Amino acid sequence: MIQLRSHRKTIALADPRWYGHHPTYFKEFAASLLRLGHRVVALCREPDELEPALRATCAELGLDPAEAIEVAPLADPDRAFVFPERIDHDPLSTIARWRCLRRALAGAEAASGWRADLVFFPWLDSYLRFQPSKALPSLMLGRPWAGLYFRNHHFGSAPRLLTTIAKGDRGLRNRDCRAIGVLDERFAEAMSETSGRPVIPFPDITDETDPAALSPLAERVLRQAAGRKVIGMVSLEKRKGFLTMLRIAEAVAGREDWYFVAAGTYCPETCNAEERAYVERVDRLANREGKLDNVMLKLPGERIPDGAEYNSLIKCFDLVYAAYEDFRGSSNALTKAAVFGKPMVATRGECVGNRVERYGLGLTFDQGDAAGGEEAIRRALAGVGWDGAPLAPRYSEYRALHDRDRLDEVFEEILANV
Repeated sequence: MIQLRSHRKTIALADPRWYGHHPTYFKEFAASLLRLGHRVVALCREPDELEPALRATCAELGLDPAEAIEVAPLADPDRAFVFPERIDHDPLSTIARWRCLRRALAGAEAASGWRADLVFFPWLDSYLRFQPSKALPSLMLGRPWAGLYFRNHHFGSAPRLLTTIAKGDRGLRNRDCRAIGVLDERFAEAMSETSGRPVIPFPDITDETDPAALSPLAERVLRQAAGRKVIGMVSLEKRKGFLTMLRIAEAVAGREDWYFVAAGTYCPETCNAEERAYVERVDRLANREGKLDNVMLKLPGERIPDGAEYNSLIKCFDLVYAAYEDFRGSSNALTKAAVFGKPMVATRGECVGNRVERYGLGLTFDQGDAAGGEEAIRRALAGVGWDGAPLAPRYSEYRALHDRDRLDEVFEEILANV
């Protein structure tokens, strides 16, 4: 349903990344703006994947796509030019990224005949990094902009000059910046003081599609679990804690009625040589030697797109494993668990652990503590906390803070400043 509450605006969304959460966020942000009655100029790396999704959203809302959306490709340097083997951003790549955006936006505006009233960055960080001048956005765009800032945790400690330069926080004081969104609200006040701009907590949105039937992968999981409790995670990066999950699986093999699912794409570059050797050994034991039958791990894995396929997998889990390591930010794994009513285990502390405890979504344990993780899983599956009292998850409350209605409210707040 269209909810236009002010005059119609044209909003450009621009994100040069298209993996992990990026497609989900982009599609959800575009859908929110369309629900609010605005036009969307969508600039991304995979326009052929995005456009059918936005056309489907237009159909649901009764909109003519020709009058509501313009989808165009967005190029990106993808690398640093200075010391490319050591870092992935530098002043030259940042300038190049803004130039790519300017060209893409100009082309889309010429094709559509619309002029964007606001440019919104679903991943603001890459446009800020090593920004040589806070005037750069005005020079490149010459119009209002806002964005979602992910890695904002340095605002929780004393300012450090090198960190501030590397993060490009001077760009937040650009005259055309209208608002800054954050997923982790803990540092919003410090960010607002530094930037002089509104800092708005965003919902950690996820695709809530309830699949009509289980996917082939979910059916295979349940078949191989053979009645055992399924503990699962998606996306095999070291920071996701999947190495600790594998160690727990090995430790309980033969004595706990549990089945562990390590799904999604394996990212070996996030692990050191010893860790990669360990993952390969587990893969060999599970898939070639038949000595570890409580683990599903298929290397190199494959991307599981968000939506019905991803959610089908979550629905077959009895417990969601979200014990991130050396990670301070938010995660929409919590939103996914709340949507489908699945208990969780998470690493104690930081944004994820604090939210799991605050809303009773599951249990937390110390980072990398396989024994503690095993006990947390045992208790969470039994529905009891560390004190032995029954868990009382507030799924609906958490979901309401991170759903599409809240996203629409946030965009209305931002657009009120345009």
